Amino acid sequence: MKGILEIKDFTGSVQDVDFKNRIVTGYFNNWDSIDSDRDVIRKGAGQKSINERKNQIFFLNQHDWSQPHGFAKELNEDNVGTAFVSNPLPNTSYSNDALILYQEGIVKEHSFGFQTLKSNQIKINGEVVREITEYKLYEFSNVTLGANSNTPFTGFKSKFESVNDLNLEVKKLLGVFRNASISDELGCQLEIAIKMLQLQAYELGKTENTQSKNEPSADTQMKTYEPLLNTLTSFKIN
Repeated sequence: MKGILEIKDFTGSVQDVDFKNRIVTGYFNNWDSIDSDRDVIRKGAGQKSINERKNQIFFLNQHDWSQPHGFAKELNEDNVGTAFVSNPLPNTSYSNDALILYQEGIVKEHSFGFQTLKSNQIKINGEVVREITEYKLYEFSNVTLGANSNTPFTGFKSKFESVNDLNLEVKKLLGVFRNASISDELGCQLEIAIKMLQLQAYELGKTENTQSKNEPSADTQMKTYEPLLNTLTSFKIN
């Protein structure tokens, strides 16, 4: 709706992280694809905003205005979407946490906050969508813990399709705990994430039931989840 601040996520948008110099490179949107809100953004939609107020567009942590990473050194629209190269992230607890999550492959998305200025209702393959042709850009953020700090890792539900996927994510999260420099806040968020993965593993174990006479029984399949479930249920933060 015009005049309302909107948020959109873009998965797989992390291109590179220079950990030595604390610089992040990536995209926070792309063009011409229909998203879950049935919106499609056209190339050039944010260029006027970038040209006029580049130094007022913040790079935030989890859309939190009290946790700015700073501004972009480079910000421009190319044939893929809106690309950015950050300035070096500051030496703050939340920026340090973000770099750790990038390094572990837990942060995989960026998102941006904007106000729609020009849009049209159009049809694409018979589907009515909103075509956004101009927006005012306020900020872009690293996301994975969830835009709402009270509901971190909400994206975990339905994210994983197999126990192997869950095992990989658990290893990443547990690896973060071996880093003594994470903040207490991140530790609490990761604890919630581990517990949510525990529930997801249990649900996967129930739904991956026998579909063919050639498959093992549900009880046998559940045994493959036991190492993961044991790891999750025994996990505690000291």
